[in-house]
Amino acid sequence: MDLTVGKPLKKILIFLVPMLIGNLVQQMYSMVDTMIVGQTLGSAALAGVGSTGAISFLILGAVSGLTHGFSVIVSQRRGANDVEGMRRSFATGIVLTVAIVSVLTVVAVSVTKPLLTAMNTQAEFMPYAYRYIVTIFGGMLLSALYNQFSSTLRAIGDSLVPLYFLIFASLLNAGMDSLFIIVFKMGVGGAAAATLLSNGVSAAATFLYMWIRYPELRFGLKHFKPDLKQYGLHLKLGIPMALQLSVISIGMIFGQTALNKLDPTAIKAYVAASRIDGLATASINSAGAATATYVGQNYGAKRYDRIKSGVKQLTLFMVGASVILAAIVIGMHRPLVMLFISKKERTDELYGYALRFLLFNSGFYILLSTLCITRSGLQGMGRGTVALISAAAEVCMRVGVAVTSMILHSYTVVCMGNCMSWLGANLILVPSFLIVLGKYISIFGRKPNIKYVKLQNPSAIPFTSSKK
Repeated sequence: MDLTVGKPLKKILIFLVPMLIGNLVQQMYSMVDTMIVGQTLGSAALAGVGSTGAISFLILGAVSGLTHGFSVIVSQRRGANDVEGMRRSFATGIVLTVAIVSVLTVVAVSVTKPLLTAMNTQAEFMPYAYRYIVTIFGGMLLSALYNQFSSTLRAIGDSLVPLYFLIFASLLNAGMDSLFIIVFKMGVGGAAAATLLSNGVSAAATFLYMWIRYPELRFGLKHFKPDLKQYGLHLKLGIPMALQLSVISIGMIFGQTALNKLDPTAIKAYVAASRIDGLATASINSAGAATATYVGQNYGAKRYDRIKSGVKQLTLFMVGASVILAAIVIGMHRPLVMLFISKKERTDELYGYALRFLLFNSGFYILLSTLCITRSGLQGMGRGTVALISAAAEVCMRVGVAVTSMILHSYTVVCMGNCMSWLGANLILVPSFLIVLGKYISIFGRKPNIKYVKLQNPSAIPFTSSKK
């Protein structure tokens, strides 16, 4: 899909829908693990797997940010119709992903046990947490390559096919979950192994499809020739985006540490509620991912007026969507919690804990929407460092909330971690986005700095200058 022409909001939403469905499927993918573990292995196993979320985000979030950053270069070159540049960028991304993730695998497996211990993971949850996350880290190169290929497809405007492969991976994961946990009795390690195998198969299938369907991505040996300039260009975007997510995860680790000091019932409710929240925020995260590709293509084509109008329209749309999402999450919290907690362990106290978490999160989905859109917009324009600075603000807020909750021994304060971090990030992202975009086009003036024309030939020069 060429996002540099057509009505901005309409094109973004058409591009966004498959990504939204994909994110929902991915959340369901995660929920299947959680549901099977919680219903068959018990709430201790559920809490153990759930307590690895912050550590998982620390490493896997960095890998996801890295691959997404590399794909931004592809989208910019797609907007500029630079086919050779697309091939070189794709090949460079693969080389850097394999090299960096191989090193991260060794580091991650080595630090897992000390981190879980430092986070005050309760003894009854520790065996489940350690086995699950070490298995995930051991095979994360498969997940990284899958992310790399899917991000590249979306960068060139194809958001539909990654959805197909994600659905395939989810169905495969669900089947292997049941086989490994229920039939082979592999426990939480089986859930992790099912995730890795499904990612590996999907990565291979995605790459094969790309190679056949998109000649512009078919690289050769010459595209793998070491080029420090290319490496530096990709790392300039990839590293800040990786660090951005890793830095955020540091705040999450503090929050998990504070949570681990509380009552086990609160921990179980928090894990279940966070899965519900993840499902609800999938649409908001999809809007952010779509913004990165939309802005990246239009930035490469120098169509800055489309960036301005598209981001404005999408933001207003997501404000309304955030209100609807909050109403659904709060109204349906009890039946949703039932999906993760076995019948004998459901109590009014547990439901109360879950509702408290969801109230503090869903009530501030509007902040999350503006955060995702402006952060992705900055990344699409190549300003990954600004996004990293905003991540530091998130960490400060999360750490402050976590420390306060440990002092007060308060579950309510723990639940405030997300919304306070979103507030902190917005204080930096929103003005930064307006300042950066303002360098290319008037933000508040009536007339744009550049007059754009719709071209029949997408490879032609996409704009003409005009005087005020």
